[in-house]
Amino acid sequence: MPLDLEAFQKTRVYQRRATVAEVLEDLQALAPQSKRAPEVKPAPARSERDGMRRLGKGLLLATGVCIGALWLLPLDQRSGFFGLLLMLSFFMGLGGAMVVIASWLGAGFDSPMGASFWPATRSVEPDKEQRRLLLATLLQRFRLDLLDAGPVEVTLDLSSPLAFGKSVHQGKHGDGTREDFADPWLSLQGRFADGTHLNVSMVDQVRMLKRTKITPRKVKHQSKRTESSLIQVALRVKPERHPGLSAMEGRVRGVVQLPPGATLQQLRVAEDRMELRVLLKEGWVAQARAPEPSDLLPGKAQKASARKPDASHTVTMMLSSLHQVLNHSSSQGQPGKMRSTP
Repeated sequence: MPLDLEAFQKTRVYQRRATVAEVLEDLQALAPQSKRAPEVKPAPARSERDGMRRLGKGLLLATGVCIGALWLLPLDQRSGFFGLLLMLSFFMGLGGAMVVIASWLGAGFDSPMGASFWPATRSVEPDKEQRRLLLATLLQRFRLDLLDAGPVEVTLDLSSPLAFGKSVHQGKHGDGTREDFADPWLSLQGRFADGTHLNVSMVDQVRMLKRTKITPRKVKHQSKRTESSLIQVALRVKPERHPGLSAMEGRVRGVVQLPPGATLQQLRVAEDRMELRVLLKEGWVAQARAPEPSDLLPGKAQKASARKPDASHTVTMMLSSLHQVLNHSSSQGQPGKMRSTP
């Protein structure tokens, strides 16, 4: 079934079971276009607050006019007109005061209060291109090892990591607020030519901290965003081909090699499967670019993008470490083909 771009634009989630070539073709279709329509920028928040402030002052002024009319005009307090004018004055005064206070605190009419601490941030799209590039890079690297005609199952979520439904915790944090998000945006499943089942998944974790400081002159908002990512690579095998696999957890720890910036979080070994989980603390890139000669000059600051871990290289090293253990366990069942594991 070909890619339905219209359906993808609604959900921002790509899911398909197809061959590697077909998935790569879809990922190419999802690549950003070279020319884009100019984006309409929203009006600045300051103008919205000024408009709210003018509205509040207008309501308060109208309230004053109504109260003056009640005071100066010879109206019977028991008449219906007097009661209507009094009730109108009360509600206009209350509404004007609330609008002025809201504009002073910097709140907007469109803010869904109570739904999240950062409603405006949720509408900002993430750097989706790195996610698309990572999946495409992994498929190209594993293409020769996967079954030629065998399908792969892919889920690629390109929606915001701060989207509704991805929040896992909200609460107080010191004198401010905290909200944690978990975004399981990648799942790749397939089978290698030797029958081994591959499962690669990735979860981005985002923590938002916010603190509001109110002084007699102004209201100061402070926010901080931290990110980390969990990569999981799992292999499922036939126990008869790899005898004694469950007893090799210590050997697996000895052969695991990871690039700088990646930390081993969890290791599981059973009779029919192995699983590695690695943490990337400072964001990541799909492929780290080679340093340019000018970047190696002494005293020159290195770009932030160059310091981020290479996610595709991390997955490749994780898979290579697991394959070393599988090769050793399979050789145990064949005495004439014993191999030494480094």
